[in-house]
Amino acid sequence: MKEKYIDGESGSQKEIRGKYKRKTKKKRKRALKFVRFLLLTVLSAATLVLLALSPLFNIKWIEVSGNNHYNDNEITEVSNLIMGNNWFRTNGLDFKSIVLFRSIQSEKSIEQNRPYIKKVFVKLGFPNGVNINVTEREPIAIIPYSDSNLLIDAEGYILDSKKDVSKYRLLRIQGLDLDNCELGQAVNAEDKKKFNKFKMVIEEIKKVDNDKVYDSSKAILKHVNYIDVSDLDNICISLDSRVKVNLGNYKEVGSYRLSFLREVFFNKLQETDKGYLDFTTGNRPNFIPDK
Repeated sequence: MKEKYIDGESGSQKEIRGKYKRKTKKKRKRALKFVRFLLLTVLSAATLVLLALSPLFNIKWIEVSGNNHYNDNEITEVSNLIMGNNWFRTNGLDFKSIVLFRSIQSEKSIEQNRPYIKKVFVKLGFPNGVNINVTEREPIAIIPYSDSNLLIDAEGYILDSKKDVSKYRLLRIQGLDLDNCELGQAVNAEDKKKFNKFKMVIEEIKKVDNDKVYDSSKAILKHVNYIDVSDLDNICISLDSRVKVNLGNYKEVGSYRLSFLREVFFNKLQETDKGYLDFTTGNRPNFIPDK
């Protein structure tokens, strides 16, 4: 059968042209939708930016919680936050801060300038306030250093320097070098190793003190003045500033030696006796009185 021609085009040609027009029309619609979406996104973003930078988010109040070692002002003054300033302008272009409604810069500044602060979160209190929540470090021991005393926490961070530490009921550590130590920083690797052994000795003493076999009123830890970790092969402790004890290598410090020490100190010695016990000569050392 011969094809019929309409307006000089065959039927197949018209069908092809129709399909092309429909595809072109669809592409135009998709392009228009994309342009509309893009314009809407840009307008929305611009609106949000203008809103964020408006006086609505100017800081009118700052609340601090979790702080014991510092008062509120001592924390806010190093936060880089200023009353009346816009929250988002303060954070600049820090994407993480913007998304989380936190001030990462303020958090870093507080942690760097306040040694007792272990962790801090600075968050926007909608719409015009700031909540600063801090977690503080607690000192567990004292390190005599130069003509002062340093307070150290359980992770080995130097928290403070004090001339007078009489109000602190903390053990003393001797034998740390503290090279280039700074407030707010952890002790160096070698001192950290010794510090960990100090904590280990404390835990071993607590185990013996908490043993129900013994009289709880006769706890060794209550009488410890200091622990000397300068030589890990010769861990020394002082009891009541009158009895020095060499417990030997840190690996040997355990229930046997500490139980024997407890028996000698509380049941064999008088309260006025002064002298020396050396466990490096055997597990049952003799007491050597001071001359």
